[in-house]
Amino acid sequence: MRVADKPGQTQAFYRFEDAQGRVHIVSSLDDVPVTERAKVRRVDLNSADAVSRYPAATPGFSMPSVDGPSFALGFGAALLVGMLLRIVPGGGRWLWKLALIAGIVLVLTGAYLGAVRRAAGIDGGALAAPSALIQDAKTAVEHMNQRQKQQEEELRKLQAEGR
Repeated sequence: MRVADKPGQTQAFYRFEDAQGRVHIVSSLDDVPVTERAKVRRVDLNSADAVSRYPAATPGFSMPSVDGPSFALGFGAALLVGMLLRIVPGGGRWLWKLALIAGIVLVLTGAYLGAVRRAAGIDGGALAAPSALIQDAKTAVEHMNQRQKQQEEELRKLQAEGR
């Protein structure tokens, strides 16, 4: 369905409910079954209103925004690893370098995940494990499912009252 191209133009849609109670919206009265035409309601949509309420996506590529704290944490981690690699002498100590880098990566990952949890409004300290984020996601899904069930129950009640 396309809204009229010129501002100020109006496009008509037709709304009706079938025998099973499903709502249909079509762009032509010819798409409405003859048996349902007595229940049709015309809906006019002004293109200027549609454009102001629903802005179109700009065509082409748009650069994603950079998250400042994440960028700073990553840059700081890379800088720290680079400095430590220069400080620790070479030779047979490559295992120490590897262990040092792994430790730094683990601590910084925990700090980042902790920052993500705090940004989401979840209290949990400075460090967090990936399992904490997974549990947070599971909890959020459970809350959304409960909310959806409540809304569906309210809709059923409203439909029962309307019949």
